[in-house]
Amino acid sequence: MIISQRNRLGLAAAALALAAMSLMPLKARCQTARPSSEQTPASAKTPGLVEPINALRAKAQALIDAGKPAQALELVAAQEAEHDNDPEYDYLLGTIALAAGENATAVNALERAVLVQPSFAGAWLDLAIAHFRLGEIEVADGILKHIEENFNPPQQLRAEIAEVRQKAARSRITKGWQTEFGAFSGSTNNANFGLAVSSLQLNLAGTTVSLMLDPSYRPRSDVFNEFRGTANRRFDHDRNAYSQVYASLRHRDYGDATDQNQRDAIGSVTRYEPAPWLGSEGATLLASVSGRNLVYPERDVSIVQLTGGLRLPVRSCQVTTRIDYEQRFFSSESTHDAKIPWLGISGECAKGSVQYGGQQRIGFDSPTNQRPGGNTFRSETIGFGRWQVMPSLQVGAAAFYAYARDVEGYNPLLANGDRRWVHRFGQKLDAVWVPGENPRNPWAIVIEFENIRDRSNIGLSTLQINQFQVGLVYRYF
Repeated sequence: MIISQRNRLGLAAAALALAAMSLMPLKARCQTARPSSEQTPASAKTPGLVEPINALRAKAQALIDAGKPAQALELVAAQEAEHDNDPEYDYLLGTIALAAGENATAVNALERAVLVQPSFAGAWLDLAIAHFRLGEIEVADGILKHIEENFNPPQQLRAEIAEVRQKAARSRITKGWQTEFGAFSGSTNNANFGLAVSSLQLNLAGTTVSLMLDPSYRPRSDVFNEFRGTANRRFDHDRNAYSQVYASLRHRDYGDATDQNQRDAIGSVTRYEPAPWLGSEGATLLASVSGRNLVYPERDVSIVQLTGGLRLPVRSCQVTTRIDYEQRFFSSESTHDAKIPWLGISGECAKGSVQYGGQQRIGFDSPTNQRPGGNTFRSETIGFGRWQVMPSLQVGAAAFYAYARDVEGYNPLLANGDRRWVHRFGQKLDAVWVPGENPRNPWAIVIEFENIRDRSNIGLSTLQINQFQVGLVYRYF
């Protein structure tokens, strides 16, 4: 097919068209995508066939509503011999096959529909979705362009197509491995995680005494070089299930404070399983296991996390409720080893050229061994937004707030033995510019600014960090 030679920028278009269609009940899709009076299918011209198709559609929809798409497909497919050369039947078979996750069956049925009736725009759109699900990205993109060029879609649909094509340039979704490598240079006002106070208040036999801190505890400014690498890949399975593999590594070297060099390594595997039996179209179960190792001066912590959750489409958003179980292991300070069960909810949305979302979770940090402060209640809130200013420029902003409060007094000598609380505020701004006119240029220039502030009733937990960096990133996709 000529359409298979189109360029790949329609990949995200097909993906988001799929998401948009998945939000509509199958019955509504069949009604709205059926041919107009000027595009009457063959079945409409033959007395006695329209009613059986409508009845078959109603029975199939009832099974879909009951969470039984496989039975719906079996019901419709059993009538195939009686509806030869009928594009309306083939369209029904194709949409039911899509709902059941049988994408190859959907392609065969929908290709027959458009072959008999080339003006059947609804069948063309679902055919694009079926090809996308099979990983045939160029074919899907070509079909979407065919719809734009040969039909007269309403303005709302044209706006949606333009929107998803912008997302294509931004998301760079591919079927194989995607990797990024970056080299950055920057500066920070606090390379050593120095305290934001110059003295500590001690409680000695009921008397408050101010203890001046050694200058080495104060923040030290420095420059640094940072190297980053990420890799991820999606693996498709049967019935629209898939797995995602992700890994990243970040290493930072300071110019003067070489004893403060850092490393952060992350790896995760996540499985996504459609759950039509829940009665909500697009419902997906997820399960994940991840590991992280952070190396800081005189401290090395490993974090293992297990996650289970449910993701649901809500209008233009994906909302996920999840439970995380986390364990932390400190190499040199085993008193800080802990286990943390988390309960959280997150959402990711898109509107026009803007993506936005956030996450809220609460947890109970229970130490494996005795530690100052005992158990700790934790709450974390994250919000983010990204704006595609133009095909070659994207800007983003994120805000982070965390709260922690110990159950027991931290230390009788500090702050009169009060229970420690810590507020952490963080903000990050970034801009990604792709040189040239091709948004798929593998090279990009990245600028980042980050601010972190910890406020506490105990000076040992109070600090502030500002840092700025510029880097060159190479993207393989």
